[in-house]
Amino acid sequence: MILKLLKLIFRHFPILKGKLWKFWYTYLGSKVITPELKFMNYGYLRNDFTPQLSQEDEKERFPIHLYHYLCSKSSLKNLRLLEVGCGRGGGADYITRTFSPKEYHALDISPTAVQLCNNFYKKDNLSFHVGSADELPFDNQFFDIIINVESSHCYPNFNKFLLEVKRVLKPEGQFLITDFRSRSEFFDFDKSINENFKIISYEDITNNILLALDEMSEKRKKQIKFFLPKFLSNISSSFAGIKGSKLYESFIKRELVYHMYVLKSI
Repeated sequence: MILKLLKLIFRHFPILKGKLWKFWYTYLGSKVITPELKFMNYGYLRNDFTPQLSQEDEKERFPIHLYHYLCSKSSLKNLRLLEVGCGRGGGADYITRTFSPKEYHALDISPTAVQLCNNFYKKDNLSFHVGSADELPFDNQFFDIIINVESSHCYPNFNKFLLEVKRVLKPEGQFLITDFRSRSEFFDFDKSINENFKIISYEDITNNILLALDEMSEKRKKQIKFFLPKFLSNISSSFAGIKGSKLYESFIKRELVYHMYVLKSI
């Protein structure tokens, strides 16, 4: 019943959708303060994609894969990067260590998430900011690369977000985005992208997401049971894409499709 209500809200009340997602991630940031939970994305698995990881990073191999695969599509070394929707900062930390950007600015709408990031990660070229995706607190043409990983589906106004990305991205810069949409949403999603950017590359990575979820489901079940109250277990399992959940089944049926784009301003 709750999931059906949320689905209705997310589809028809975008402003309320944005407020609910902000509340959810702020709640998680205040209740789940362990550095053991660094990633919340659905991961990526492909048999011929196996970057070498440290022992510590190995614990989050598949969520790291999603970041690594997306960022491997562009050169990041010595560039100024922005990640919009950084969550708990695991991706920002990994990309900073692995791809050697000059600066990495990571932004999230949740103050508690940003506070956790500031507590967890201490690097001279990595900074965390509180802010909204549709009102980025940065100067025009400031960034060489902008990254957005499994975050844009939470935004109340995707078009406004794209306009903000164009504003703060340098003319020759690139926008790397990966996220999922329902079949009914995809036309408008893709249309907005094509109106604002030139598509350098596109992939449907739904099958790779499902393979990763298969590998991660047991671990995430245990995390949900340990970190969250029992009354949130069902809804949390769906949000986490646990195997057998409604969200997982939506990927199986291709009611949801997971997309990856490399884009350039036009």
